[in-house]
Amino acid sequence: MTTSRNKIRSQIKPFPKVTTYPTGWGGELAFAAIAEQVGPLMAKKITRFGLFGQDIPDSVQTGLMKLWLKLVDEPGLLAHDDQTRTVWRVIGVCGCTTIIDKQKRYDFFVDIAANTGIDTDEYGVHGDDTRVQIWDARERWAGFATRTDVQIDLERAIVAIAERYADDITGLVALYILTTDAKPLQTVDAHNLPQSSVYARLDQIRERLRTLLADYKPTPRRIWRERLDGGEIVPFLEVVAHYEDRLLALVALYTLSTRAKVRHYVACENDRRIVTRYRRAATKRLEAAYRQAASF
Repeated sequence: MTTSRNKIRSQIKPFPKVTTYPTGWGGELAFAAIAEQVGPLMAKKITRFGLFGQDIPDSVQTGLMKLWLKLVDEPGLLAHDDQTRTVWRVIGVCGCTTIIDKQKRYDFFVDIAANTGIDTDEYGVHGDDTRVQIWDARERWAGFATRTDVQIDLERAIVAIAERYADDITGLVALYILTTDAKPLQTVDAHNLPQSSVYARLDQIRERLRTLLADYKPTPRRIWRERLDGGEIVPFLEVVAHYEDRLLALVALYTLSTRAKVRHYVACENDRRIVTRYRRAATKRLEAAYRQAASF
């Protein structure tokens, strides 16, 4: 009886203090060991995607936490995975692409100052302008002020015309048609007016508006490529100098300036992706360089 009990007790093994999981590269590993091996490799890879600062450890921790939750439900999840597959499995759930998408929506002042040489204090207050509106605005330090001035001038011009036709219902109807989305024929019929008289007033009002708003005659914008083709090469060479030690960046600049297809000059798919990213970054630099040029 005693011998039987001793035999049974000898076969009883205590539960392990640390849960282990089968892996395809290191056998049975505790999650701490998995995280120690996977975490640094994951951080290195997501850094190449464009993440920086605190976003890197945050993404690593998010990915490892989701991996642990998955392993609790499926302990054999990594049994047939090598280390590289496990790293990409974690990257796929770490949310780093969401962070990158959010970063692309904004241009940080530090990056603007470092990449373009622009004084960020000068362009720090510009309301809700887009990047194009900032450069097109007359007061670049506050583009919304330009739009406000334009609105005031438009209102003054319309008020001046309305006062001129104050006693002329035909002119007022024509002004109403011109400055609203009202349908011309229905508006004319509603006031029982001759169409020829209303259209004659329309022509007079348009001409008057051209005179009152002569300062707002649109001027064609010249993009950097047109200016480069026109012989302004100094800003382009400044961008080339910035990328002089990066071959794929120079390839990107060449394809931008000659309109050559990337696939005709870069055979490797991975290199084509890098060149495409450089094209986007180089385009921003070229735009900034040519906007600072004297003839803009």
